Amino acid sequence: MQPNNSSQAPAWRRTIALGTVLLAAALPGAVEAQKHTPVTDAMLLSASKEPNNWLMAGRDYSGTRFSPLATVTPKNVKRLVPVYSFSLGTLDAQNTTPLVVDGVMYVTASHGKIYALDAKTGKEYWQYSHPLPDNIGKMMCCDVGNRGAAVYGDKVFYATPDAHVIALKRETGEKVWDVTIGDWTKAQTMTVAPLVVKGKVVVGMSGAEYPTRLWIDALDSETGAQVWRRYTIPGPGEPGFDTWGDQDPEASAYGGGSTWITGSYDPDLDILYWSTGNPNPDWDGMGRIGDNLYTNSTLGLNPDDGSIKFHYQYTPWDVWDFDGVNETILADVGGKKVWLHGDRNGFLYKIDRTNGKFIWAKEISKVNWATGFTPEGRPIIAKDKVPTYDHKAMNVCPASEGGKWWNPMSYNPNASIVVIPSREICADILAGKSERVEGKYNLGIAEADWIKGHGQLVGMDPVTGEKKWQVIAPSPFTSGVLTTAGGLAFAGTPEGEFKAFDLKSGEELWSYQTGSGIVGSPISFAIDGKQYIAVPSGWGGWTGWATWGGKGGAPHLKNMRKGGTVYVFALFDR
Repeated sequence: MQPNNSSQAPAWRRTIALGTVLLAAALPGAVEAQKHTPVTDAMLLSASKEPNNWLMAGRDYSGTRFSPLATVTPKNVKRLVPVYSFSLGTLDAQNTTPLVVDGVMYVTASHGKIYALDAKTGKEYWQYSHPLPDNIGKMMCCDVGNRGAAVYGDKVFYATPDAHVIALKRETGEKVWDVTIGDWTKAQTMTVAPLVVKGKVVVGMSGAEYPTRLWIDALDSETGAQVWRRYTIPGPGEPGFDTWGDQDPEASAYGGGSTWITGSYDPDLDILYWSTGNPNPDWDGMGRIGDNLYTNSTLGLNPDDGSIKFHYQYTPWDVWDFDGVNETILADVGGKKVWLHGDRNGFLYKIDRTNGKFIWAKEISKVNWATGFTPEGRPIIAKDKVPTYDHKAMNVCPASEGGKWWNPMSYNPNASIVVIPSREICADILAGKSERVEGKYNLGIAEADWIKGHGQLVGMDPVTGEKKWQVIAPSPFTSGVLTTAGGLAFAGTPEGEFKAFDLKSGEELWSYQTGSGIVGSPISFAIDGKQYIAVPSGWGGWTGWATWGGKGGAPHLKNMRKGGTVYVFALFDR
């Protein structure tokens, strides 16, 4: 076959070729500049009351992931149909939560990409792709994903796997500033969705599967300059330093403490709440005997300078890789200001958010690593469930995936319910010594055998902590959860099914096959009075790679198909 020469090709083919060239020329800048109303502090503060937009990853400063839109209901949800789909152009884990501001959707993708779309039609306005080092994937335990963006003023902000924070013009996608806050060659990486508080872009770090000492940064939204940094592992002479023991003098210097899930903010108390992850090594605690502050905790921070007002620690001396980095949802329950936190250690926590004091913890899934709590909220550890070098802890429940993994739950204040993506899975664990080398895994595990389990979606009462209903599934619910004022909960599965459930009973009412596993989070928004539901699809990450697709859990997930796509749904008009 002769190569095609466009000058000799038929007229229709030359027309298509010319159109392709013109489109390619437009892509480096904006396809179509859009006028946007600046996002103000007042808009962010009232995000929970404004139904049409989805202004931050958790939708509001409380992180509820609850939409007050009510057009889609249990009675009509079967009429939900896809309006459009948009390809994200990359494989691997699509962990993102889209944002919608005045009819424009901002959605990040794996491998350092971000797009601006017409949220009604899916038309692309612009895209930006941050160039990544070729071997960045070797420095990230769980895929090169991203969990979303933030909007403020005339800018959109997002973080990249190689520890850049980038500000772009919302109208055109042009870069305003780009700052590097970590060294990716030392596994200081980023997957977090930023949170803007009082003009500061707050971000956190990934990397505690490697020898690291991690932090939370606040950057000036106009310039990118660092306003403050809060290390999550205390240095010598700082409060909490003595909780790292005296067996290994460098334990705290490489103690981990990731901060890769977006925090919450209470403007009335003026407190920023940010959770922290596991200590390093993940399963070997012999060199760091002690509580290992401030890992596996939620920190109450002064948003002006990053100082710690108080903390609550979910798993002192974590030797199970429970990684308490999950979100904190701020709620007013029974007249009390509380935060709700679903942890990989298997418990749903209710904590007084004015002072960090324990109220209760209730089992989401089977728990046997702890037998209860002291009145102060300290877990009472079952000694036979502690893995050491010479003791293989058998049937430890839950395994390191939870409980509740990182995928965010939703709190619906109207229905007084928390809907939690969960799983029932246990493991046999033997700790092991590992060599500490910056930039290389330091997991501290000799043997790990996961015991086949199942997935579940759990509705729990935020007042009492009792389970209202439970949906059993063959594999874990790996998406985030959306609840709505219409009486629905939306969640996705590794098999690619995006599902709607009755909020009162947990009954499945609707399902749509997206073509790839869902590990991102759904949202709802409205344009011209019409309610839309959106969800990112695209399989990848730790759950698929390691346990549920490997030795235990759900072996059918091992070779699940990949592909990044955002689907947007609305009711079919008869």
